[in-house]
Amino acid sequence: MEQIERKVEQTGDGAAPGPGRIYYGWVVVAACFFVIAVVSPLIASFSIFQAPVQREFNWSRGNIAIALAIHLVLGGLASPFAGNLVDRFGPRRVMPIGAIITAAALMCLSQATALWHFYVAFGVIAAAGSSLLQIVPLTTVVSNWFVRSRGTAIGIVTAGSGAGQLVLLSLMQYLINHIGWRQTYLAFGAAIFTIPTTLIWLFLYTRPEDRGLSVEDDLRARPTRRREEVILDKQWAETDWTVGKAVRTFRFWALTLVMALFAAGFFLISVQLVAYLEDKGYNSLLAASVMGLQGLLNMAGKFVGGILSDRLGRERTLTLSIVVFVASVALLNLAGSVVSPALVYVFVIFYGIGFGMAVPALMTSAADLFQGNHFGSILGVVILGGFIGGAIGTWMGGRLFDLTHGYQLNFLVAGLTMLISAALIWKARPGRVRLMRSVQKD
Repeated sequence: MEQIERKVEQTGDGAAPGPGRIYYGWVVVAACFFVIAVVSPLIASFSIFQAPVQREFNWSRGNIAIALAIHLVLGGLASPFAGNLVDRFGPRRVMPIGAIITAAALMCLSQATALWHFYVAFGVIAAAGSSLLQIVPLTTVVSNWFVRSRGTAIGIVTAGSGAGQLVLLSLMQYLINHIGWRQTYLAFGAAIFTIPTTLIWLFLYTRPEDRGLSVEDDLRARPTRRREEVILDKQWAETDWTVGKAVRTFRFWALTLVMALFAAGFFLISVQLVAYLEDKGYNSLLAASVMGLQGLLNMAGKFVGGILSDRLGRERTLTLSIVVFVASVALLNLAGSVVSPALVYVFVIFYGIGFGMAVPALMTSAADLFQGNHFGSILGVVILGGFIGGAIGTWMGGRLFDLTHGYQLNFLVAGLTMLISAALIWKARPGRVRLMRSVQKD
């Protein structure tokens, strides 16, 4: 029988106790936003670098895509270790090491002359380094600072990846056109070395206690409304979750499979997107601008998705996002039949917002189910499923094109896997453990 416990919290504008003061958790959110803005284009930029690399070496798309597939698999395998390291040592000791390793990998790529160089530098070294800078450590840190606005905070942080794609992808395409892909990799490596390291050392702390605060400080802000936290499954919510305990639950595997299928569907489309548009007669700058614009819309979608996940629930938000994304796949297919830049930009609106809304819903689902002292490690294992799914989608996208010399099968498989992931989130049901309700102020 479900146990129900209600906790009414005074909520306000996110300030710490005392008028006019900002709760430091929002400073952590801002720093994480800019860290992921610089690092996240590492994966998204692969499709931009793929075209000039293919022209120079005449390698097949399927063989080039293996580098990204390796990156995703090893990045996923490294994610539980990244989460565990942040749990144990904190972001200030762990994450700058990731920046150094990732920058070194990009510098190696600038000197690459053989396919195996990409497999080692991008697939192995960059995966190991970026796993210490990406969504697992950042979500772990932010989740420690927030309870009532966790979805909104994570939504803002993940929106940083959209901001990074908006600014950096078009810049990378411009630099590739003017100074070449090798020098562009060098510039990207320098940015990853300097910007995240500075932000992490200055602003990131693992928990509120590290700043002499408490997560309760976020709840003592100037009250403008009340929010009611409803614990629907007290036994589950009060469990001290570890990886060993989590993997013995159905919810863990359902959520992990949601991550895997969602990532597979996304990468089936995204890795081939620039090549697809160029094959259909669109110029490279338009294709790069599409990637940049989807970054902006991705950012907006993540921000909106974070708010909606706090208001509508994780399950409804994810389902809505996937419906929007599947609609974008249909529009992309149509844009290949009728060459129309306007139609491409309509596709981007659905594509960016649909994908963006899903990310905070997925991250907060994991936090709602398994928040605790070992959350970073658990999230890392869940994210591993997403990386494996992304790797399969990446390889399959290139392989299906090599076999069919078309994209229709890619679109069909991507749509089906996305719809299956939407159905599975209702099996994981984080909303059956806890939810937040706004209530009228007395």
